[in-house]
Amino acid sequence: MRGLETAARLITSFKQVAVDQTVEQRRDFDLAGMCEQLVATLHASIRKQGHQITLDIPAGILMNSFPGPFGQVLSNLINNAMLHGFGEGRGGQMHLSAQLLKDGRVELRFADDGLGISTAHAKRIFEPFFTTKFGQGGSGLGLSISHNIVSSLLGGSLTLEPKPGPGACFVVNLPLQAPQGVDGGAAQESGGQNGSAI
Repeated sequence: MRGLETAARLITSFKQVAVDQTVEQRRDFDLAGMCEQLVATLHASIRKQGHQITLDIPAGILMNSFPGPFGQVLSNLINNAMLHGFGEGRGGQMHLSAQLLKDGRVELRFADDGLGISTAHAKRIFEPFFTTKFGQGGSGLGLSISHNIVSSLLGGSLTLEPKPGPGACFVVNLPLQAPQGVDGGAAQESGGQNGSAI
């Protein structure tokens, strides 16, 4: 019964994420639930590569935004960490957390304990087609697309936190309500393709 219940939850998550990514419409959603659904769809790939991801997102953070494009941003960050952050044969740890800010905004932090990003590369990671893995699975579009989605469609910001030592931390600052007068078509233009940026 537990196995069937787990399978049913996964199927529900897959269906909701698939609908969000296809329709790209504004809707109300709980941030924690949406992130849990997204991670559930990526869990097999994360586990297969020997990595782990933990979530620390309080329940009850309600948003009126575009869960499909937002999910694409999170997927790009996770895939980017797995492709670029961790060396061959090394299991990595990823952590996604969120906190509600006082001004009607929410801050998400995605951190990994990987190799880190050099200062020279950090200045260019949001540039289109910049990649350190050309021909090895990196298109150089993932972080550029994510940055465009966050800044244009979702009305927020995506930054790399300056951090000495190993690992990287990306900070996504978003309004709880995406700007009015924007539709999902903008996501088609700025984020119609998944990829890894560096």
